[in-house]
Amino acid sequence: MKEIKIISVSYCPGYGDMRGEYHEMSLRKDKEGNWNYISSDRAFYSEPTITTTYSASEEAVAQFEEFLVKKKVFSLENRPKSDMFMTDYRPWSWSITYETTSFGKTKREYFGLGEYKRYNGNDYSLINELSDRFTALRGEKLSEVKKENN
Repeated sequence: MKEIKIISVSYCPGYGDMRGEYHEMSLRKDKEGNWNYISSDRAFYSEPTITTTYSASEEAVAQFEEFLVKKKVFSLENRPKSDMFMTDYRPWSWSITYETTSFGKTKREYFGLGEYKRYNGNDYSLINELSDRFTALRGEKLSEVKKENN
């Protein structure tokens, strides 16, 4: 089985953004090399953005990497574009930066997944499982920062 090493993951759920709504969850290492799951949320332009940082264990991230490969999540990127489009709405999206090593050579790769493609029922089941497994990476709360929007 092909092995990967995640560099970062970013997920934005779909939401209406006419009034400045914003949501993003990400996974990346901090300066000390520890995994952090970071959630940023804002309801309106005039409200503060709340950024909450949680720990994520090496073991949980390794299991997530294994899931991505075993379930062939990266194949979802190859689905055809749909003709669906909505205004006043930010579509959901995923981006994953990762490394693969083959024959001693390490290569950095990028995976992007978005709402405006044609997915079947099995694809949506896999996308839902991706979301559930990603959310499950969130461990102990480390900090919460409120940033006022000017």
